[in-house]
Amino acid sequence: MKHGRRIAFPTLLALFVLFGAVSRADAQEGMHTKWTAGLRGGPSFLTQDPVDSLNVEGQIGPVFNGLVLYDLNPYCSLGFEAEWEQHKTDQAAVTLGDASTASLLLRVEGHLERPQTFSPYILFACGYNLNFFDEEDAYQESCGEDCRIDIDNSFAIKAGFGVDMLVLFENAAINIEVAWKYNKADMDFESGGNVTDSGDYDGSALNLLFGFRYFFPTSSF
Repeated sequence: MKHGRRIAFPTLLALFVLFGAVSRADAQEGMHTKWTAGLRGGPSFLTQDPVDSLNVEGQIGPVFNGLVLYDLNPYCSLGFEAEWEQHKTDQAAVTLGDASTASLLLRVEGHLERPQTFSPYILFACGYNLNFFDEEDAYQESCGEDCRIDIDNSFAIKAGFGVDMLVLFENAAINIEVAWKYNKADMDFESGGNVTDSGDYDGSALNLLFGFRYFFPTSSF
């Protein structure tokens, strides 16, 4: 009996998703979109050590993203996105603190005519990285209260791909996106207002995003 229940549950779930997809496809016939809004989050993976010359390493951290898009035509969208990520950084056995980045990006997206049940897309974005560093208390206790780590702001480039899946709701899609973002700047170690050491900071990261995107319906283009 337990074995039968284990088989029945995934079968019913698959039928539910399939039925929802067919229903959404019927409802979407003749409907178009102009505006899209999304909210996603997930893990962020640094693709290299932040400052290799100074033995500074970074850990996996969280990333959150919000966006608004306007469809220029059925296959191309232009919009704005804001993204925040954070990575704890270490030097040898010492935890230095948290390196955070807030990115403001202008985004271009190429996609199939929307909405569709499964709609893959590619993206390119560019903008500005605002880099911040929050020193760990233990690091300041060992180095001194006037010890600071400063990361310059930098130019941002982002590229990736994703898919929208309208399988449960009529206008709200489950969204999965994979994108790499460029973030290179100068990093200074300061004590008493003086720079004691510096290096080339590389906070470029691969971000895996999960969330929802809502398509605001209109009658036609």
